[in-house]
Amino acid sequence: MIRSEPILLKWSMMLLVVSTIICQSKEKFDPSQLKDIPPKWPLINHSFMKHKPAIADSALLDTSLHELDGFRVQVFATRFSRSADSIKTVLEEKWNEDVYIAFDAPVYKVRIGNFVTRNEAEKMKISIVKQGFDTAWIVRSKVFARKYRLIETRKH
Repeated sequence: MIRSEPILLKWSMMLLVVSTIICQSKEKFDPSQLKDIPPKWPLINHSFMKHKPAIADSALLDTSLHELDGFRVQVFATRFSRSADSIKTVLEEKWNEDVYIAFDAPVYKVRIGNFVTRNEAEKMKISIVKQGFDTAWIVRSKVFARKYRLIETRKH
C-alpha cells in the first residue's frame, strides 16, 4: 500500500499558500479620502443673544467648559491628606458644587466652586460660614466655566 496522506497534506499546504498569494487584492486605502457626515448640533436661541443665530454650524453658541480666571472659596488647609479628603466629602454632601484639593507643599487646601464673579463666591462663602466653617475665604484661581451661560427661566 502506498501512503498518500503525506503527499495529500503537502499538496494541500501548497495550494493554500498559492491561493493566499494569488487571491490577495491590490486595493489601496487612503483615509484622507473619507467624507464624514458633520454632526447636527442643536440650535441655541436665548434672550441674552442680540441676534438669533443663523442655521450655519459656525454660528452656534459654544457652551463647553473653558478654563477662565475666577474665584473659589478655600474652606480648609491642613498638612494631612486624610483630613482634606474628609472635609472634601462633607462639602460634596452639603453643596452641589465641585470641590477641589490643591496641594501646595506641605499644605493641602480644600476649595469649593467655579465662580466667574466675586459676588458668586461671596454668596458661597456666606453659606459656608453659616454652616460652621468660620475660616473660609475667597481665593483667585483658574476655574472651569462656560464662556456663555444659558439663562434659565425660573417660575416664582
